[in-house]
Amino acid sequence: MSKGKQILLTLLILIWTIGIFSEFLMSVSNIFSLAVLPFNAMSSLVCHQDHAKLIEFDGAHSLVCARCAGIYLGALFASFLLLFRQPKTNLDYKFLLAASVPMILDVFLYTIGIYSYSKIIAFATGILLGSIGFLYLKIGLENYYVELKNRPLLN
Repeated sequence: MSKGKQILLTLLILIWTIGIFSEFLMSVSNIFSLAVLPFNAMSSLVCHQDHAKLIEFDGAHSLVCARCAGIYLGALFASFLLLFRQPKTNLDYKFLLAASVPMILDVFLYTIGIYSYSKIIAFATGILLGSIGFLYLKIGLENYYVELKNRPLLN
């Protein structure tokens, strides 16, 4: 993937991340109040938005739950890192599975009532999966781009 495409992908993730935290940013500038409604509507497509699981600070809250916020912040962090260092292109899926296990365990243990929901644990497992998952997403997009580029045009 060219540096320009990588920067574009990072900018798109940055815009999305700013959008899901737009309620926090309204205290900085009222311009962010314009983002709350559309980003809330888009966020509802990818997150349950259970109010008890949202990140809250000073009366404002994220537009996605702590786990989803962690996933997006992890992806943003990974996208910044990958601007400077390229990963191996042949990754074993066991690495992705290993990054998924903490989140799966957290959801399972919470669901069966072993412990109460923890925003910190949900956020941390989200960051782990988001950062590792982004690596696989980037490689998948690169492979798809190469496939499209090499595909013969239909007459």
